[in-house]
Amino acid sequence: MISSSAQIVNLYKKTLKKLFEKDDFQRRDEIQKTKKELEKLELRKSNLQNDLMDRAITSHDYQDMKSRVDKGIVLTKEKLTELQQEKSPFKVYLQKEVPMLENLLEFYRRSDGGTKKKILGTIFAEKLILEKGNVAAHVFTESIQLILRISEVLRRSEKKKEVDLDQSLVATLAKKPIFKI
Repeated sequence: MISSSAQIVNLYKKTLKKLFEKDDFQRRDEIQKTKKELEKLELRKSNLQNDLMDRAITSHDYQDMKSRVDKGIVLTKEKLTELQQEKSPFKVYLQKEVPMLENLLEFYRRSDGGTKKKILGTIFAEKLILEKGNVAAHVFTESIQLILRISEVLRRSEKKKEVDLDQSLVATLAKKPIFKI
């Protein structure tokens, strides 16, 4: 039977979070560019005010240019807010799907036939083959294999409190699949 402790689920979450954060560089770069654009627009607005006070531009010109800059500031702030609040499907998965792993057996028992089939489909990569009432062969999905590897590493660790699974360890573990029921 597949079961997972809270410790395994937390380590699985941390491992995935590290990997997903590395893939989130595009959004972070876009946030940085947008912040720089906002700073540039704020500087332009300040320069316009200085030019008006120095009488380098007329109040009419100031109003025209200020309205364009203000519009740019508003649009850039909206873009920045959207980027900062954007949740990747990975983050949604980490927040909503992964916690269910702790109570998977209970959830499975309470589910209808269709849901049970979906759950089994997320655990096993291929159809299960039964021989004399026992599973003859089984291949787990990659996410379940990762959870099983984490479980194995935790069992081997001396402290058993927290194991640092950086990407290199995950890559090392990926070479040695662990299959258990």
